[in-house]
Amino acid sequence: MNSLHFLATRTATASSLIALVCLTLLATQAQGASWTARGNEPGWLLEISDEAITFTTQEGEILTVEPVPQPIRAEDIEVYATSADGDTFTLVAANKVCSDAMSGMPHPKTVVVAINGRAFVGCGGEPVSLLIGEWRIEEIAGQPVIAGSETSLSFTLDGSINGNASCNRFFGGFTLTGEGLTLSSGGTTMMACAAELGEQESRFLGALEEVSRFESLSDGRLRLLDVNGKAALTARQW
Repeated sequence: MNSLHFLATRTATASSLIALVCLTLLATQAQGASWTARGNEPGWLLEISDEAITFTTQEGEILTVEPVPQPIRAEDIEVYATSADGDTFTLVAANKVCSDAMSGMPHPKTVVVAINGRAFVGCGGEPVSLLIGEWRIEEIAGQPVIAGSETSLSFTLDGSINGNASCNRFFGGFTLTGEGLTLSSGGTTMMACAAELGEQESRFLGALEEVSRFESLSDGRLRLLDVNGKAALTARQW
């Protein structure tokens, strides 16, 4: 039997978007992996695992959905819906990049939670998932890279970075926090480079040190920004 308890006073608001999605999607049966979501104004936290969905407000009010209902899925959207003791709960998660309203940090999911018609909108999933992989650098500080230079940057789950700095290989690390992203170059190989590639390599390695946050663009590109919000590097996944 579902267990669903919410301690807050609810205000009934329209949730036509959620209703439309629920009516039109076709059901499938697979369960998703554990993940979290957050929202602001008002602040809230959602945690979902195979066993339960827990929703907590900034005032400490808690909702628990247990067991987790089978999701309805279609394309890049999944919906979890249930009711108990006169309460209704709907969670809609879309695989669409969402930027946190306060920090600007991008997340892989856009999330809407509705409890008795009251809607909470926020972002879900881990930001690091938008970075992991190999990226081909297209621009350094707004300037296109030299054709054929194959300048690249790879992020790995152990917190390291590596790639082709334009001529030499490089390696280093990255740190991702709620406040932003920092990159550090630990070293490079020491091959002799053509003058143009050497100059581009210097600009690329300098740009790595300037990165303070990132954006995941709608066309799939990655934009690494400096502290002033200017593009230090723009890349596309290989």
